[in-house]
Amino acid sequence: MPRLICVSREPEGLVALLLPEAPDASRLVRMPLGDVKGDGSRERAALLASWAHLGQARGATVDTLTHVLRVLLHTVPGAPGPAPARAHPWLAPPPAPHKRTAAHPRGYRGTTYQPPKRGQPEALDVRPYLLHRSPARALLEPLRPHLTEALQRLGDEGLSRERLAWVDRALTAPGRADVALAWRHGVLEERSAELPGSLLQLGCLLRPGEASDFHRLLALRGRLAIDTHPEARVLAARLLAEWPADKGVGWLEVAAALEPGHQAALLQTLLDAKSKVAGLEPGRYDPRIEAFAAAVPGRRMYYLCGLALGLTSDYLLSGYRLLAAVEGSYPRARLMDMLPTQGRPVPEAFLLELFSFAAIEDDESTMGRLWALCGQRSGFTRLLVETPWRSLSPDAAGRLVDGLTEAIQPDEETWRAWEAILRLHPRLLQLLERIPASHQHRAVQMVFNLLGNAGARWSGPDWLEPTVLALTERVCQPPFGDADRLSYVLESLVNHPEPAVRERLTRLPERSLLRLEESCSRGDMAGLLGDGMAALVARGADLVLAALESCPETLARTVALLGTPHKHAQVALLEDFTRHPWVREDPLTWEPRRLVESLREHGGEGVDSPLPRTARLAWEAGETLSPAQAERALRLARTQLPRLRMQLLARRVLEFLRGSLAADMGDSRVRHALQMARLVEGNRRGLRRLLRHYFAGERDFIREHPASRAWFARHPRVKRETWLTGPVVRQDVPGWGTVTLELEADALEVLRMGTYVGSCFGLNGLRAESAAAVALDVNKRVLYARDARGSVLARQLLALSREDTLVPFAVYPPSTPPALQALFLDYDLAFAEALGLPLSEGVQEPEVEYVLSSSFWHDGAWDLGAPETGLMTALTSGDSASPRT
Repeated sequence: MPRLICVSREPEGLVALLLPEAPDASRLVRMPLGDVKGDGSRERAALLASWAHLGQARGATVDTLTHVLRVLLHTVPGAPGPAPARAHPWLAPPPAPHKRTAAHPRGYRGTTYQPPKRGQPEALDVRPYLLHRSPARALLEPLRPHLTEALQRLGDEGLSRERLAWVDRALTAPGRADVALAWRHGVLEERSAELPGSLLQLGCLLRPGEASDFHRLLALRGRLAIDTHPEARVLAARLLAEWPADKGVGWLEVAAALEPGHQAALLQTLLDAKSKVAGLEPGRYDPRIEAFAAAVPGRRMYYLCGLALGLTSDYLLSGYRLLAAVEGSYPRARLMDMLPTQGRPVPEAFLLELFSFAAIEDDESTMGRLWALCGQRSGFTRLLVETPWRSLSPDAAGRLVDGLTEAIQPDEETWRAWEAILRLHPRLLQLLERIPASHQHRAVQMVFNLLGNAGARWSGPDWLEPTVLALTERVCQPPFGDADRLSYVLESLVNHPEPAVRERLTRLPERSLLRLEESCSRGDMAGLLGDGMAALVARGADLVLAALESCPETLARTVALLGTPHKHAQVALLEDFTRHPWVREDPLTWEPRRLVESLREHGGEGVDSPLPRTARLAWEAGETLSPAQAERALRLARTQLPRLRMQLLARRVLEFLRGSLAADMGDSRVRHALQMARLVEGNRRGLRRLLRHYFAGERDFIREHPASRAWFARHPRVKRETWLTGPVVRQDVPGWGTVTLELEADALEVLRMGTYVGSCFGLNGLRAESAAAVALDVNKRVLYARDARGSVLARQLLALSREDTLVPFAVYPPSTPPALQALFLDYDLAFAEALGLPLSEGVQEPEVEYVLSSSFWHDGAWDLGAPETGLMTALTSGDSASPRT
């Protein structure tokens, strides 16, 4: 049952005003008092009985006054009805005096004269008098002689005699004091009889007998919009009902000091955050926060929670000033997900200068973390100010700022991290002095990746830090690239407990590290290689290092395959691999006949013989080589032994991925498709089914699928053959030679649409299931641009929407030159014309249906007018070319 606020006297009777249960309600709940249930039923019954008695009151008696006082003391005036006809009930004029005559000069008629008796008072409904203040006072006038007895009766019923004394004073005072306010709050001022009902209703929620609380509430009458805004009245009632009276009135005073448009927002926020800010004193609220909270209401909640935690208003406001200086189009409500527990001074001007110099990716989030750390961590501000930021490249400075903010949470682990960062920081700055500016960002990224984001999480053994710094200095120089891709791949070797392994790692040939870096040029591939590398290093770090030294490309291909199966499968594959005689033993110590027989048995299918051709043929023919020839052959074979072992492992993994499929494992497209089928989360079942049919020779499985036919039937405007074949465009593009644009028909090539261009649709990419969706759905096609050698230069996803429009997606990679992008646009226009369908324009995400797929990442149609595409420049400068079909 909603909480009862007060009882209102209204023309239709006594009405209970209750707090609404819905948190967003804008008005109080009205209910006949007789329908209210719950505690206080006896009091409500007595009140209803008095109200009924006053409907048939007979005369100015003590009974009438008792009932009148009971109603006045326990109710508030509501909406007034029509004014009563008589202003003074029961005040009949006195009997007329006898006329004086000559016979009776004193108007005396003798002892036998019987004057008529005054009649009994009629039954009168006096309740309308209680709806208006002036008639109510008039009603009390003839009842005053009975006041003492009526108050005695009420006191006998259990009402406070001390507070009833205030009622006596109000009725006998010369002014027009309100008896109910005198009873509840000890208020005797004359103006109290003229207060609005909304204020009297809120007064019922204050502590009885406390005049100071009501006087504070009374002072807000002109500033708090409770008379004109019902929703503000409801919020104020909730606040007074749920908070102690002094704090409730205090927060109303704070709200009254705000602009009318902000008052309800503050009250609502207080109610929403009551469990967190119940102990907060209203006087700590700083109205300056409203300048930040007006546009983003959630900031008010965050600010209140910060105050409740003991943070100062100046500290919280400094955070919002900093945030306002760097925020973008979507302002943040919070400065931090978790508020700091301390609020030391923040160097605002320095932080803004740092942000103007450093290339920081997420300005708002990073600024929030810096603000929190300046307040939370002792010494953090000094560390920031003393760092020579201008000696670093902007990218390196931005990454260093991001790394320093990792120790943000106030738990034990991050305290250790913070201590480690303090120790590491000067050493890292010394390292960066020896790193070219072009590679400083990579150096900072690598150090934080290997020491902070992953690995030992800042709490590793003593040898870890010098190992990381030495390796970082080694690879953060030309000719290495400026992006860190090696951290995750080499992490398992960096953290290896054997000193010999770590020393060998830091002495690897430059060529080996460069080739390994080239193999993981994409972050998604780096993750795949890192997973496989970690599994293989756990089985034998020497195997990995030997392969890194002699055949890094083969190692990279092998660990990329090994990173594809799930963990349990990896364990089984590696157990089988380590049991192989070529791994368990050194095959080059065997006698020649056994060696060649083993190579004949286990070689082939991607596993090359390590022996030189002459020696291998001689030994296979049973011939004997001279000791010098045999020694030379085995010496050369030993350099190829790591490659042999990696190829053996790769073949075993591929056999696992192939399963029962009749797939050619020598085809790179097949290997890519099998890996994709294992790595995708969405569309996995559909992709595996597609591959089963594909490798069984059913290349038209998707086109002839009933679901595909049904889609074409639902879209009769689509020309099936035109959509499935599409035009072929060949054009000379400056700098690229002859470029061919053609829709891809082979499913395995379609699956490589993300891998070719390094997008998230690629192998192990975040949205790799979307490449599977393009291969599965007949309403999605991929358009490749290839050079004269057949290499993919760029690609575009095309789709047909539910509304039968041709939807071109953005051309990838984003760095595609404008001239080539313009050629894609020409193709799209020509293709739409051939289909007889409009090109989708102006709709950011036209609906593209699922046919056989279950998930697809719709990253929006190609914005043909976007400046970053450079299309308009290319088209107007004449760089575009007309297609030749």
